[in-house]
Amino acid sequence: MSKQIARTLHQHTGNPITSRPRTRLAFTLVELLVVIAIIGVLVGLLLPAVQAAREAARRMSCSNNLKQIGLGMHNYHDTFGKFPYGWDQRGTTWSAHILPQIEQASLYNTLVFQESGLGNWGTDDGPNETAAGTYIGTYRCPSMALPEHMDNNGIPERVPASYRGSAGTKASSDDTSTALPDTIALENLDQDGIFYACSKTKFRDILDGTSNTIMIGESYNDPTFVKDGQGMDYWYIGSPQADPCRCDGGTGGTEFSEVVGTTIAPINSRLRHPDLHGRLMELSFGSYHTGGAYFLLCDGSVQFITESVNQEVYVGLGSRDGYEVPQEF
Repeated sequence: MSKQIARTLHQHTGNPITSRPRTRLAFTLVELLVVIAIIGVLVGLLLPAVQAAREAARRMSCSNNLKQIGLGMHNYHDTFGKFPYGWDQRGTTWSAHILPQIEQASLYNTLVFQESGLGNWGTDDGPNETAAGTYIGTYRCPSMALPEHMDNNGIPERVPASYRGSAGTKASSDDTSTALPDTIALENLDQDGIFYACSKTKFRDILDGTSNTIMIGESYNDPTFVKDGQGMDYWYIGSPQADPCRCDGGTGGTEFSEVVGTTIAPINSRLRHPDLHGRLMELSFGSYHTGGAYFLLCDGSVQFITESVNQEVYVGLGSRDGYEVPQEF
């Protein structure tokens, strides 16, 4: 009976019941190399897509930062009937005054608005110095490749900023002594932008239209880069070097470009125009994004303006009352 069972199983399985299972063969070296090569190709194809997705997310976050700043500016104007000044004789800047409007009221309430004592930006461990070293995500583009804190100009752990106000189109330097012919410096009060020394710009002053005038622009912040004695460093809350400003068009104070820029130089001059003088480079708006920078217009909208924009059109966007004919940008 057992022989018959064995014979039956052999007919169904094709193997004698006593046969041993076949041994599985391992990968050969060639097969292993082929698999590794395929994985490498797939990773190479995937990485650019992942990086592009991450940059797209960073761009969206940057744009949202500017939208929040725009809402803060409009709310400030609704409350006080004007936009904040670019800076004043105490060195306090526009970014300090809209703190309550961007959900930073507790930090704003720590500021001391006086030139001496605790209100001085050079006072060690003072509340103003502490504020300048407080990280505020709204003022930083996530694409900016800088540490969150850097020791600078006597302020430990100072926080680099990504956004500066627009002073307009006229200024080619911080100081009158180094301004280009037929231009002015940021010391002068005759600016045609939104923010400058003790400015009090109102919506009614924007004669070119709020949708055709830049309010805030991205800036390629790089404190380690210096050209012609000019550093490409931008900050928020307060500026120790600006505080000698008298708001009378005199020569007090300097480095106002820490908090404002102009459209006199092309976008991303730091990267695209290496032969340009350092004074113009530091005034240029720009970004860590490829191809251009984000700008907040006075109507609250955010636009990505490319590096290839017509320079005449771009300059016109910087002025509030130049009566330029609006064009596509």
